[in-house]
Amino acid sequence: MNTTVELPSGKILNLARFIALIPAENTKDDSSDLILEGYPTPIRVNHEDADIIRKFLNLGNTSYPNEKPAWSMEEQLRRNVPRMVALEKYMERNKNMSDEEAQQRQEFFESFKQTVDAERPAGQKLYSES
Repeated sequence: MNTTVELPSGKILNLARFIALIPAENTKDDSSDLILEGYPTPIRVNHEDADIIRKFLNLGNTSYPNEKPAWSMEEQLRRNVPRMVALEKYMERNKNMSDEEAQQRQEFFESFKQTVDAERPAGQKLYSES
């Protein structure tokens, strides 16, 4: 379970060690003190941050402002249609590729692999053993 939450103030908290959220005393604003296990002092959070923490803890999810909506398979498939059409065209073009063009592409890729490996230190080569 993801227990990390980003607050409107920009603070990012891991609430796995949450102990308490207490209204701050002797303050003019509606701030609260967040107490986390293992942290020596409370963390002062403003009203908006405290609301997000309350929502996170009570609802058992991370729904807060600026969060992306839940993933939808239907929506993803709809967004993938143009990409799938482009992929089909690419595959069809490669299926009809001449032997000469295929050879040129293979030679280019071999040259690319040598260039990449030449720039990497020994023991960190991507395409060769040395």
